[in-house]
Amino acid sequence: MKILGIIAEYNPFHKGHAYHLQKAKQLTNADYTVIAMSGPFTQRGLPALTDKYTRARAALENGADLVLELPVPYASGSAEAFAGGAVSLFEELGCTDTLCFGSESGDIEELMSCAKLFEEEPEDYKNLLRYYLKQGFPFPAARSRAAEEYLHYTDHVCVCSRDDVDCRQESALLAHPNNILGIEYCRAIINRGSRIRPITLCRASAGYHDTAMDAEFASASAIREAVIREGLSESVKSQLPKASFSILKEALTSCPPLTMDAFSSVLLYRLLTLSRQELAAFQDVSPDLAARIENSRFRFTCCSAFADLLKTKELTHSRITRALCHILLNLRQADLEKLKADRWPVYLKPLGFRKSASPLLSAIKQKSASPLLVKAADAPKILTPVQYSLFEKDVLAAHIYESARVCRYGTDFIHEYTRSPVILP
Repeated sequence: MKILGIIAEYNPFHKGHAYHLQKAKQLTNADYTVIAMSGPFTQRGLPALTDKYTRARAALENGADLVLELPVPYASGSAEAFAGGAVSLFEELGCTDTLCFGSESGDIEELMSCAKLFEEEPEDYKNLLRYYLKQGFPFPAARSRAAEEYLHYTDHVCVCSRDDVDCRQESALLAHPNNILGIEYCRAIINRGSRIRPITLCRASAGYHDTAMDAEFASASAIREAVIREGLSESVKSQLPKASFSILKEALTSCPPLTMDAFSSVLLYRLLTLSRQELAAFQDVSPDLAARIENSRFRFTCCSAFADLLKTKELTHSRITRALCHILLNLRQADLEKLKADRWPVYLKPLGFRKSASPLLSAIKQKSASPLLVKAADAPKILTPVQYSLFEKDVLAAHIYESARVCRYGTDFIHEYTRSPVILP
């Protein structure tokens, strides 16, 4: 039995995702495909357009066999946490053979070389990294330049400063978000000594941040913006598989899409009740960002405008929205450091599966050290204390997401303990 793993958000599931899923299954000759999917909040720190069960259904309708929830500290975390948690989840299954992900590079050897460099950190590389940090580069840019020089130059040819326009540029490899994630997936596999084999597909058509809707495969970002701006238009319909469009249409008919501004009141309350020191305790909130938040909070009008207000040359919009999300969800850096030290523990919560995948479920039950948590009420009985802590964070995130939906649209509150996995034939 060959098991393929894919890490995704499916926000929403579009034709590019369908291509990736089908191509990955062909390349690996997989018998079953398992998806590690984020819950109500994504890696950018933004709420998903629809709830996690709706997105799991779209994945199953388009060829997935099992969808597992990636715990929220990882799903909304940095590339390292996102990748570490997802790879840990596939390791925990005990039967995953390959992990297939998209990248701008499309070259697994190139990505693995960079992953080994970041994991092993030879002294020459560390010296280069320290040099660029002293020059004032933010860590991601310093790391990119140090890696480019270490991997492609034998000598330190010139002195570079952050203001030197003629300096060697950042590595093209590390200038693209999916390459960065792919490197972190490879790095997590190396770190664990995992037998999982990573493979990558070159991203087709639109880039990660591209907002054009006329590409062969528009980006998820472009599709989300179009849905929020104009609803389920013909341009949106043209970018989604038929089943995915029907599922999205049904979901948005009962509840229009949520944006980060739906959480403005709750977030503002949090910001008004926390000190600078308390703010700095959350994931992705540096002391400098905590100070900016404290000094700017009385200019808060809504989440999106506040994120724009906080943005600087060194702090990207995604980093800020992730930080605000972590404050909203009470996700603390010290807790994340403990999870990292414990090698990213996970628990196995199915959001949906196919009945035809019963051999896969049987294999997981035999080989995994963790049980499948099908009923939320069973969590205290079958999860370890660390796993139960992750479960509680996921429940809180789901309820905060649900509360925003209720307050914004007047729908009935659906308690997470009453939800069941999506089951298809």
